[in-house]
Amino acid sequence: MLEIQGAADLPRLKNMTRTGWDMDPFVVISFGKKVFRTRVIRHSLNPVWDEKMLFHVRRYETSFKVQLTVLDWDKLSSNDYVGDARFDVAELVGDAPQPDPRTGLYADGADGGHPMKEFQLPLTTAREMPWEAKHAPVLTLRAKYQPYDALRQRFWSQYLTQYDVDDTGAMSHLELTSMLDSLGSTLSAQTIDSFFTRFGKRPLEDELTIPEAIICLETELGRPNSERKRLATEDSFLDTSLSATPLLSGEESATGKSFLDGLDFSGPPLSALVSDDSPTESSSYFPTVPAPAPYATEPSEVGLTTYAEPIPLPVSPSPNSRQLSYSSSTSDAEDPSGNSPSADTFERVINVKNCPLCHRPRLNSKAEVDIVTHLAICASQDWAGVDRIVVGNFVTASQAQRKWYTKILSKVSSGDYKLGANSANIIVQNRMTGQLEEEKMQVYVRLGIRLLYKGARSRMEGARARRLLKSLSVKQGIKYDSPESARGIPAFVQFHGLKVDEILEPINSFKTFNEFFYRKLKPSARPIESPDDPARLVSAADCRLMVFETVSDATRLWIKGREFTVARLLGSAYQDQAERYTGGALAIFRLAPQDYHRFHVPVDGTIGPMTDIAGEYYTVNPQAIRSALDVYGENVRKIVPIDSPQFGRVVAVCIGAMMVGSIKITVEEGEQVKRGQELGYFAFGGSTIVVLFEKGMVEWDEDLIVNGRASLETLVRVGMGIGRCPVRRNGWNHNGSYSGKSLDSNLKV
Repeated sequence: MLEIQGAADLPRLKNMTRTGWDMDPFVVISFGKKVFRTRVIRHSLNPVWDEKMLFHVRRYETSFKVQLTVLDWDKLSSNDYVGDARFDVAELVGDAPQPDPRTGLYADGADGGHPMKEFQLPLTTAREMPWEAKHAPVLTLRAKYQPYDALRQRFWSQYLTQYDVDDTGAMSHLELTSMLDSLGSTLSAQTIDSFFTRFGKRPLEDELTIPEAIICLETELGRPNSERKRLATEDSFLDTSLSATPLLSGEESATGKSFLDGLDFSGPPLSALVSDDSPTESSSYFPTVPAPAPYATEPSEVGLTTYAEPIPLPVSPSPNSRQLSYSSSTSDAEDPSGNSPSADTFERVINVKNCPLCHRPRLNSKAEVDIVTHLAICASQDWAGVDRIVVGNFVTASQAQRKWYTKILSKVSSGDYKLGANSANIIVQNRMTGQLEEEKMQVYVRLGIRLLYKGARSRMEGARARRLLKSLSVKQGIKYDSPESARGIPAFVQFHGLKVDEILEPINSFKTFNEFFYRKLKPSARPIESPDDPARLVSAADCRLMVFETVSDATRLWIKGREFTVARLLGSAYQDQAERYTGGALAIFRLAPQDYHRFHVPVDGTIGPMTDIAGEYYTVNPQAIRSALDVYGENVRKIVPIDSPQFGRVVAVCIGAMMVGSIKITVEEGEQVKRGQELGYFAFGGSTIVVLFEKGMVEWDEDLIVNGRASLETLVRVGMGIGRCPVRRNGWNHNGSYSGKSLDSNLKV
């Protein structure tokens, strides 16, 4: 939960005509795949925004920072950059209330009552600015992290209290059943009885305390379908003879006041939670939240919603993974759906179709834990003094800073601007920072790839196009091997913002551009994660990574080549081994020209017999991969098998591409290799490594799976952990020790 309050001592910047000074500031806020922007405050060096946002933090996002960029809005010219500030989300998570380790319950008052943390962040600039000697701008904000579990438990506590008719602080079987009926629950009498027997109580004679009831309800919400009871035939239909609950249908309690009026949840007004729904009439008992007043800003301040449509993702949240999307930003590619269609055959704690507070439809299609969390947040009345919601219809922080006409030009020249779009706008998520970034490439390259590979059959599949690409790649390789090519190194470094201090040799020591292109880095620049744990799979390259749990997932979501198969990828030399990778996982390491172009060993093992396969020189740009061309199966490539004690036979397919002159392998057949050891390098151009695993031999990290399902590449570095060996194979344990028994012998025992 974040409030952008204001800024102080902003500098005066020259206007477009350079005849005067002005400052019309606004703030762009980005965290992971969520991007927001405040309104513009006209003519102010000490603006006050008082704007807020609410977004969820996933487990793997707790190491990310919230990035805030202050810009000066200009009417016609591009917006001027003022400065950046950032803070760690981990600070807020550490200050959040913690549950009791024994019961899992939060203490009273841990439902949002803890104060927000104040931040006064100085603005920093990437390079020295003339105004820094006179001004010290500071951005003021407040933030806190609120666990969803605490909100939900507060909701249960308040709701159960309404059905405690004798005010004993405990629930009888009848009171608990009445409460569940009001939520449309389909729990059987036996399941409700088990709530009492769990604590050694008799269902019809004893009562459950409120905390005990909350524990049972939370347990039932998080129960996987494999452990749930199926509905009996007679229980498959809701009992329409029961009257609707007075609290959820809009009527007031006996005291004349809805219990929702007394809730002290933390969260935004309802309008912030349903930005993608059409407005409807509010519930009669819930106070209407007034819409923010319109501000006198220019048309360029309106979010380009067409380019930021949410990407539906069929991910069912696990009991321990609260995959919720209540942020205002539609740029989050992880929009969770709910239960599968068969979920209606299982018992449910809650079964409401529409939210009675914000009228969000189709709630019953979501997981139960999501429904209750949604109701808990909707019932919140915090932040009453802050009545403005930030604009969140942006895909990246870069897009949020642009003028309207640049967005239109980008749409025409490069295609859709949204996560996972098949266009020349390549958006990746930086795993180190969590920020969404646009891949830098020359404008003519971006436009050329779009023209050539959009509708690829008519332009790129002919023999003439193949000969042309091969000729260009060979000529480009010769050009970059000439001494004259070294003059282009400084411009390349500046355009891509490369970190020169990581390079092993001085820049002026490279005699040709190709020598610089496959440069070596200092050993300390790419440390290996978990160096003593051979069961940890590490990244093979500095690259844009896509991982898939099966090859069929890869072909459904990413690889669109009509003729792509594992057998075709491996070529005739390994065609007989293609079957062993049926149902196995697949990783795609795509190296852009600006990346470090040496690749490394992802697993410990022994190098097997290697094979070269002649082929074409199509680009490995995502737009080509998602065309009808079988780029991976037709391009020049080298097959490098690695026999790993932990991961079985892993096959690395090193694929050359447009402008790549050669693929060099720096290990020998039969050599014992360790994770992070150099495997080879590519000469100039884009290139890719496709790594195949046998079925059940790897479990990918959660964030990589989520991004893969959203067709979003993740920017990773050599040595970064990306997965883990889930099983024991051939007697080798996860820690690399040998048990003396193979998997087969263990099964026999």
